Amino acid sequence: MQPSNSSTERSNPPPRRKSCEACKNAKRRCDLAFPACFRCARRNLTCVYPGNQPAVFQEPVLDILAMIEQSQDPPPVSSVGSQCLPEFNLSALSDLELRQCTMPDPVIDYSLPTSPDIYHTYHQSIVQTPRTESVILRTRSSTPISSVIAQRLQFSIDMLKDAPRMMVLENQTPWCHRQLYKDGMPRSMQDAFSCCAMYMARNEVNAPIILASFKTRIQDLLSSSPPTTPLEALAHTQALILYQIMRLFDGDIQARASAEPLISTLESSALSLLQYVHFPDPFEPEAIFPGSIEPVMEFWTSWVFQESARRTVLVTFYFTQIYRLLHDDPNMQCDGRLGLVHSWYFSAGLWHAQSAFDFAVAWTEKEHFVVYDANFTDVLQRARPTDVDLFGRMLLSAVLGIDEVRAWFYSRGAIL
Repeated sequence: MQPSNSSTERSNPPPRRKSCEACKNAKRRCDLAFPACFRCARRNLTCVYPGNQPAVFQEPVLDILAMIEQSQDPPPVSSVGSQCLPEFNLSALSDLELRQCTMPDPVIDYSLPTSPDIYHTYHQSIVQTPRTESVILRTRSSTPISSVIAQRLQFSIDMLKDAPRMMVLENQTPWCHRQLYKDGMPRSMQDAFSCCAMYMARNEVNAPIILASFKTRIQDLLSSSPPTTPLEALAHTQALILYQIMRLFDGDIQARASAEPLISTLESSALSLLQYVHFPDPFEPEAIFPGSIEPVMEFWTSWVFQESARRTVLVTFYFTQIYRLLHDDPNMQCDGRLGLVHSWYFSAGLWHAQSAFDFAVAWTEKEHFVVYDANFTDVLQRARPTDVDLFGRMLLSAVLGIDEVRAWFYSRGAIL
């Protein structure tokens, strides 16, 4: 008679699973869960059972995180490729080559391109989006994504969350110059400004009403006529950024659900803004101020708009990529430059100047830098802590990690 399956199983029991290496070494009870026991999962430890390989998790990463697996040597500024940002090693900075930066004149023609072909050519030269040139990267590191976020993104997330308060109390954000709207604020930004003030006063009782009013203001913004001036285009994008920050980071499920479909709308607004944006070129001659104040005033006014627009475009894609990472978007694409050939002024002296005279003094008497395609090599070699404004701290912490940035500041006698 054929023995039953149950009797066979009792006679030949499977080998007893042993505790994982971490629990065994710590002399703690292991619940034998697979692929990772509860103790290892809670402590972000690599859970390895005897005879098995450690579990490897694939996590989507964005431009600013892909640098972890990259070479320590940054690519040349002029190179164009699909490499991610390199991770800088402070101990090796002395071996990096110094590169002389020149400052171009930011004054441009604000008129709209009249030929669709001209605009198409210009737009394609700035935005690097073809799928054939982009790569989808995933880590195979067992480093928990939470610790990577804490090291490289938490500072930026905190600054983004604080932007509505800064806008109301200081009339500025790290990407919006305090003097940008000195001659008048477009209606789109006025509404966003009011919503920021309401958001600061929210509590458990009035929060639903405040968030509902956001929805009305956003509907008005999206249904209004397209911006017709450079300042209106910039205000349109900056208003959307503030709305998205307040709703996506609020913690309210309904607010987040209504905001997520507008992520692509925000990105489209930033792309439309590009037609007015001039990115400094290293081969352009540096501006030399004349003796009279009128040209200096014009130059400064143009610079305030241009630098605000440059930073607004960059922070748009930086913000949306951070949000996609936090919500585990499996289609994260990386080219190391947020999909843009870009540059911006790394200079707290220029950014903090509140008059044409102060700007001219900072321009002529203080060294300033231009960061091209997220290459901070020259900055790390020659800049001082006083050269770093909030926007620079946000991006430096993403490139280096917050501890490395603190070490860089400390080595120069300052505190982050």
